[in-house]
Amino acid sequence: MIAWLGHAPLPLLTAAVFLAVYLAAAVVIAVLVLVRRWGHGDVVGPLSPGLLAPMGLIFGLLVGFLVADVWSDRDDAAAAVSQEASALRDIDLLMGTFPAQQPEVRALLRDQIEQYVAVEWPQMADGRATISVAPAGLVQVQDVVLSLPVRAEGERVAEGRLVDAVDAALEARRTRLVLSGSAIDPLRLTALFLVAVTTLAATACVHADRVRRAAVSLALLGTAMALALTLLCAQAAPFAGYFAIDPDLLLQVRPAP
Repeated sequence: MIAWLGHAPLPLLTAAVFLAVYLAAAVVIAVLVLVRRWGHGDVVGPLSPGLLAPMGLIFGLLVGFLVADVWSDRDDAAAAVSQEASALRDIDLLMGTFPAQQPEVRALLRDQIEQYVAVEWPQMADGRATISVAPAGLVQVQDVVLSLPVRAEGERVAEGRLVDAVDAALEARRTRLVLSGSAIDPLRLTALFLVAVTTLAATACVHADRVRRAAVSLALLGTAMALALTLLCAQAAPFAGYFAIDPDLLLQVRPAP
């Protein structure tokens, strides 16, 4: 269920997170009203407002740690796509040294990029991409590069750079496929939500003598928490959702027919 959040459409994700937070706030208020009605209001407060500072700090630190992990994975995924596009472009340009084999390699690169966009990108968005299947077009390019007829020193240098570029493209592809499966650890996200609920409960206890004030405070705090959780979950999957990394860079280096 938690893994689904990172791949859900933004409106649905927003509705789910806000509903969960507001429902928790409503339960807290309901418990507060019941406790007061049963004559045990002094048990829940009002507590000292100083309690809210450490509670808010704990929630903020947890959000910060999770955001740092999410942004790190997204940066690495974006860098992998950029490196892959650069390597494929280098292959296209360096093949100009071998005019006889250039049309074949350009056609293989074009087909491979189109396969990435049409097949691999939807698989990455669904979290189903794996590195078990090698890119057939790029493997054929590698075979062509390794069998190039080298006659001059310049061609030998170009072939060496082509080998490096193919290796770089393969490595960058492996990296983006691995990172496409990255997501927030369900245990950590659950712990963050429980801390949010605890903070809401502490806020209600601070205003236990005024239920309406407690309800307003929980509504404001819950809205802020829901926004933070929504942004966190929306960016959890690098290649899925509203903030998904798209294949535009690969399309830009696709050789023309």
